[in-house]
Amino acid sequence: MSSSKGKSGRSSSQNIETPGVRKIHSRHTWKLESITHGKAQPVSRKAIQHVQDEIAKRKDKFHFSKQEIESLCTIFRHLTKSGDKDKIDRPRFRDVLHNTFDMTDDILMDRVFKAFDRDNDGQVSMLEWVVGLNTYLRGTLDEKIAFAFNCYSLKGEKHITREEIFQLLKSSVLKQAGDEDLDESIKELVEITLKKMDKDHDNRLGDNDFSQSVREDPLLLSCFGQVFANARRKADFERIVEHMSEEVVFGQQFTQEQLAAVFNY
Repeated sequence: MSSSKGKSGRSSSQNIETPGVRKIHSRHTWKLESITHGKAQPVSRKAIQHVQDEIAKRKDKFHFSKQEIESLCTIFRHLTKSGDKDKIDRPRFRDVLHNTFDMTDDILMDRVFKAFDRDNDGQVSMLEWVVGLNTYLRGTLDEKIAFAFNCYSLKGEKHITREEIFQLLKSSVLKQAGDEDLDESIKELVEITLKKMDKDHDNRLGDNDFSQSVREDPLLLSCFGQVFANARRKADFERIVEHMSEEVVFGQQFTQEQLAAVFNY
């Protein structure tokens, strides 16, 4: 299915050249302050140590190395304005999903934000950023099934209702010119989906229904729209993390090449 939200994540903005500042142009334009001058405060050892201590408690489920975690913390630091206690708010997080991972669906970008925001404070902390990316980029099939289901369950329940399926499909289907019966077409898709995936025949998709269906056909992991990064964008981001892990000394600033690779949209 094609997305109807291709234009929703971007808006025009003027190209104003400011020395030492790289602008990111998107719906919520923001700046990386004076990074090229080396004045940005590096992420502290204390902040990274807190993340690593928390991750150590769940290390059997973690898929990043210690060096990669430091790289993710450094990237997080440059996505916040200043100070170790800053967090990524919803608009900025949506920018990252759109500009870095090519997500365009408004509903699902909000749901992915909720999946990262584990303490429901409306912001993503450094720890939530690293833990969320652990599943988002490198999760096992079990972890990705649970993540996707939580995103698709718009009410945050243990099942996805017929109405939610309709809403998700309508959000992801591209309306063709002259298509006056889009709702009827989507209702037919809802019925086809339930017939295929509703294993216990209760007219809704429980987490077990979804899990079993995805195991039978892994393509169904994205059956209601894009939740995870596409393969090319994922590979691009992974290469940056790997490169930084090999070359970046702790506390060092991004190079111009790294900045361009991560933030040049």
